[in-house]
Amino acid sequence: MNKLGVLLGVAALFAARDASADALVRRALVIAHNGSDDPSLPALRFADDDGVLWAETLQRLGVETTLLVDPDASTLAGARPVLAGARPPTPDEVKREVARLRAASLADDELGRETDVLVVYVGHGNTDEAGRAYFTLAGGRLDKASLYADVVDPLGADYVHLIVDACRASGVVGSRGGQTDAAVLAELRGMLAREQLATRPTVGAVFAESDDGETHEWSRIRAGVFSHVARSGLLGAADINGDGQVEYSELGAFVSASLQGVKGLPARLSIHAFAPTGAPRRPLVGPAPSGPSLTLSSGFGHSRLSVEDSDGRRLADVRRSEDQYVMLRLPERDVYWLRTPTSEARVTLAELSQEVLPDLRPRELQERGPAEEALRRGLFAVPLDKDFYDQYVVAAGLVPVDFSRAFPPAAGGGDFVSRRFAMASPSAFSAWEVGLVGHQAPLGLSRFSTGPSLSWRDDTWPHLYYGARATYSLMPVAFEGIRTHRTTVQGLFGLRDGERTPLFLEAGLGWGVLGVTSPNKRMWDPTLLTTHAAAGVAGRLLGLKLRLAATASADRVTLDGDDRWDRMFGIELALRR
Repeated sequence: MNKLGVLLGVAALFAARDASADALVRRALVIAHNGSDDPSLPALRFADDDGVLWAETLQRLGVETTLLVDPDASTLAGARPVLAGARPPTPDEVKREVARLRAASLADDELGRETDVLVVYVGHGNTDEAGRAYFTLAGGRLDKASLYADVVDPLGADYVHLIVDACRASGVVGSRGGQTDAAVLAELRGMLAREQLATRPTVGAVFAESDDGETHEWSRIRAGVFSHVARSGLLGAADINGDGQVEYSELGAFVSASLQGVKGLPARLSIHAFAPTGAPRRPLVGPAPSGPSLTLSSGFGHSRLSVEDSDGRRLADVRRSEDQYVMLRLPERDVYWLRTPTSEARVTLAELSQEVLPDLRPRELQERGPAEEALRRGLFAVPLDKDFYDQYVVAAGLVPVDFSRAFPPAAGGGDFVSRRFAMASPSAFSAWEVGLVGHQAPLGLSRFSTGPSLSWRDDTWPHLYYGARATYSLMPVAFEGIRTHRTTVQGLFGLRDGERTPLFLEAGLGWGVLGVTSPNKRMWDPTLLTTHAAAGVAGRLLGLKLRLAATASADRVTLDGDDRWDRMFGIELALRR
């Protein structure tokens, strides 16, 4: 047992090193400002509400988030917890937070952790007298030069993701109005355009605009249209392959599909998604920690669904194609309202957690006005299915996600299916492993045995896997002229990635052959019942994918006419494909 304790200690040290090296830390800076420094531009109504919802969304997705916002009276009245630590969106506060994020990123780098920082801006975009584009802050501006030189570049993160909802004005559906000079539009677009990002391979950007350079607010949802759609996508509506992560191609395709059906507005909204050229499949978010979640199975009878809180804040929207499986992670509320175009249901947090949801009842539509009608009918009218996604990825020049292990639609059922969602971190396991085993010699001989192992594991389910394992071992040094040979074939079942660590625990049962040879005699028992148990860590060391385990085996053997269990402790080191 002392040997086993030493082996487990080594595995624990390996796990700590691996967890430190492979961990990905995400942080976010959300900047939201209603105000305008241009007398011709009225203040926005919902940029501060958007900032609050962005902070809540990112926190729900496991992102450490700082909020810079100057909330108006109606936003303050909501008393959302994220406002407790919020600071005003001034240039000094932006610089102070960038310095803090840089220090945190450098500290993580020393520990071998990767860091991603999301920078979200919601507010007015404009150009100055010289035609230079800028975003408005409280008492200052953030122009193209300072955006990159003072914010993006100093962050010290491995990757930076910019999400911008700017150039908006107020109203039920408000736009700045009037004709916009093409040169002004080009300058605003240039702040985040592909050409600007080409020299920064670790920076990506997502933003929306309309034909006249504006994006839009909608009073029905008390938010910017693009911000709301983007948040819905990040909460899971855009996760087309069901891996718990949202990549640029998924978010871009979802926003594009959601805006596709909007007609009757003064200008058409469009999405721009530029993934980091150094890692075009770098996820913006995910996997999410456990928390309130809503799963819509293939049997759910409604294609369009909105989720609101008891104060009427729209948290997420989704438009599903037939038989599409969607999992939404929701910011925590005591009460949720689930609404389709014709029905609704009130659901408490406890009911959501216990997978007990009431039936939807008929509702009345109260939206009025041509712009309201255009958004109500057109927004989220087109589902994000694989055909739309494939066409979007080709047109946008983005790298598609991996569909080889996509979630299948849940089978059967015509009602809601809801459960907490706790996607495991990307598995360290692969299908095939070749290893070397070492263990105590069979039959209690005072020697050790060693030999190769070959195993296969399938980790389709989060935290669970199954597989098969074959081993052969022999005593390299004879004991009084005797050597043992042991061959086993076993089925495996195991647990992995508990609490987001690379640790695993497995058990196996199977058949074995035990042979004993000496210079003058050979004996074989081909009918062994053999068991296997292992605990250890899977990870990377010097660029190699390895699995280290402390093992305990037991064979049912017959000695001197008595059946007994022959126990052997050992260690296994395997190289993963």
